[in-house]
Amino acid sequence: MAWTCGYVTQLDYSYGYYRELNPAMLRLVCLCSAIEPQLRDRPTYLELGFGQGLSINLHAAATDGRFWGTDFNPGQAVRARELAAASGADLHLLDDSFEEFAARTDLPDFDIIALHGIWSWISDANRRTILDIIRRNLRAGGVVYVSYNCLPGWAPAIPVRQLMALYGDYGGGQMTAPLGAVDGALQFSADVLKAGSRYFRENPSAAHHFERLSKQSRNYIAHEYLNADWYLVHFSDMARSLQEAKLSFVGSARLMDRIDGMHLTEDGRKLLSGIGHPVLRETVRDYLVNQRFRCDVFVKGPRSISGPRQRDAWHAQQFVLTRCPEDIPKKIGGSLGEFELSKEIYDPVITVLSESSYAPKRIDDLMASPKLRGIKMNDVVEALVVLTGAGFVSPAQSITEEIIERCQALNQHICRQALMSTDLAYLASPVSGGGILVPHICQLFMLALQQGKSNVAELANFVWEVLDSVGERLMRDGKRVQSNEENIEEFRSMAHRFLNRTLPLLQALKVL
Repeated sequence: MAWTCGYVTQLDYSYGYYRELNPAMLRLVCLCSAIEPQLRDRPTYLELGFGQGLSINLHAAATDGRFWGTDFNPGQAVRARELAAASGADLHLLDDSFEEFAARTDLPDFDIIALHGIWSWISDANRRTILDIIRRNLRAGGVVYVSYNCLPGWAPAIPVRQLMALYGDYGGGQMTAPLGAVDGALQFSADVLKAGSRYFRENPSAAHHFERLSKQSRNYIAHEYLNADWYLVHFSDMARSLQEAKLSFVGSARLMDRIDGMHLTEDGRKLLSGIGHPVLRETVRDYLVNQRFRCDVFVKGPRSISGPRQRDAWHAQQFVLTRCPEDIPKKIGGSLGEFELSKEIYDPVITVLSESSYAPKRIDDLMASPKLRGIKMNDVVEALVVLTGAGFVSPAQSITEEIIERCQALNQHICRQALMSTDLAYLASPVSGGGILVPHICQLFMLALQQGKSNVAELANFVWEVLDSVGERLMRDGKRVQSNEENIEEFRSMAHRFLNRTLPLLQALKVL
């Protein structure tokens, strides 16, 4: 078989950033689960299947540690190494297959092994190899992060995926360009649906799934649906597999999943409270919310934290805002619909986090503020967990000048790329230890500042000249804004917002 082993390589995988892989976030997951984070201050980290390498590069630049990663696609490895060269981080990026990587004799013991999504798209042999790597190279107390497509949520999509994969194999997909194969598979499946398919008629959720799918990125569809391997599991199956490598389940890395009031009815909460075994409880919970994607954290030899020690650990935990307070919504979506953030709790927490120019705050600092007088610590902790899970807050870490220099070098490189591409939408923060969303236009504003531009008009003109030179225009209501004056006026509005809202926060996060 070819080196691709049936995996789609002709179309680029997305330049996604996954904050759950951040070592600081993994420590927080353990703390939320009353498990002692046994990660060293300078962890040794491995990401298996790093894709375009954005996550591992941001974490390596922003964290004091040693980082390893492998992705068998050499084109992706080349692009990831370009980012690594820019930051100068302690980062070893390889294009080994999992089998080749497992055979290496120069591997250290790892504190963290992370794999995002790949478990669902690789062969049984590769999954066994990954388990062998974990078994042999994860030190006692180490953490594994694994995300994967799961049942029961994906069940309606199984026949849809089968139709698309069969078209790729037998219906002409092999004879067309990659994007043509995706479009052909979609059209073929649509034809089956329109031909009076009783399956789709009697399973409306499958038809609804296909309708949503047809609006997705073609690159995403190719990687999700047209690989040779596509593996769906229940949580219980994953827990059983990792148990072979001496791993125990700790909890979900998606922190908002822990807030039962956002996802479960009263009857559902009552049912789960009566289930003692964690594997059965998690599996039943997946049925209650119709889970389709899990982000799980496992530990090799977890050690529980007693009540007083956990409380002390929470008191010492630092947090920092990663979103301007004005941009934090009052409601957040959950499985049961929108969850309203209590203004009596969330407003003062956000206000105190924004004080002193957004400097990181320990929970001790929050509880000492008169603005939080009368609010219980448990309510403050839950608010911080929700805000962190939603991406508006991040755990904060101690920083060094070396980390700051690496992040600034990487961020300058990414911002220069913004002159030619919109692929990279995240920059590195020494404070959060990971990536911060910085949209394309804001990256161009940062370049303007580096070139000595300082006011609204200068920033707006700089961005307009860059985009006009390549024929780009703003979009409004799905249509291009053609007028030069309208484009420049909109850029001025954006520049004013950037200078007065976004810039102070980015400076506090030491993104620039």
